[in-house]
Amino acid sequence: MTYKLIALDMDDTLLTSQKTISDTNKEMIQKALSKGIKVVLCSGRTHNAVIDYAKELGIDGADQYMITNGGAIIENLAGKIIYQRMMSNDFYRQFVHFIKENDLHYNVVDNQGNTYTSQSDWFDKYTIMQAYENDNGLFVREPDDLPANFEITKAIINGDEKKLDAITPMVNDKFAKDYFVVRTGVGFLEIFPKDVNKGNAIKILAKDLNLDLSEVMAMGDRDNDIPMLKIVGKGIAMGNGMPQVKAAADFVTADNNHSGVGLAIEKFAL
Repeated sequence: MTYKLIALDMDDTLLTSQKTISDTNKEMIQKALSKGIKVVLCSGRTHNAVIDYAKELGIDGADQYMITNGGAIIENLAGKIIYQRMMSNDFYRQFVHFIKENDLHYNVVDNQGNTYTSQSDWFDKYTIMQAYENDNGLFVREPDDLPANFEITKAIINGDEKKLDAITPMVNDKFAKDYFVVRTGVGFLEIFPKDVNKGNAIKILAKDLNLDLSEVMAMGDRDNDIPMLKIVGKGIAMGNGMPQVKAAADFVTADNNHSGVGLAIEKFAL
């Protein structure tokens, strides 16, 4: 099968544990680009937390794309938004009320990559990490401090794995009926619009590019990657991926610290 688009999760997939891209991954991605294959970084991260990696790989221009905010935004590398799905101010307020009622820590992100949270005695380290990755500062605001039409791309509950394990059933009971609730990484339990996920974003982009999903290959390691692994022609799980991700994939490659992405591109696309 000839693949025309490769969608790559970033954290613990494309990136090593040190948040770098291995030489093998770079080499194989650049070979794929030279053959006219589109390589799409597909991440829960915001624009600012993805764009420098795209540039490092040579992914650039109006005919290359990236998917950010877990599938809420699709844009080309010339900065044009192809698709955007936001969450309402009513949801934002409901979410913050839930957070305070249950003494949790959180952040929300707008479509400019700005990170917001409310006043607290202390900020969870994962909230700080989110703001650092987004590279736009951390704004301490209550919902009433922001415009009445303020909307967000996603809402994130932060905490260590034990804390998130304990509260996930409660969060699902509250939000999963109407929203997509998913663990996206260590310290992050995220809420998106019901129809926002990486799989749906790839469907939208493939349709826009007149590609059949059988011509798409995708790679990932966590629950939020499963929707895209299931719908593409070749879904590849990382060796370090979660068991349920491996079960949903067509193939399991090496782990993120041993160039699993590059090895899979060489095997299936080159």
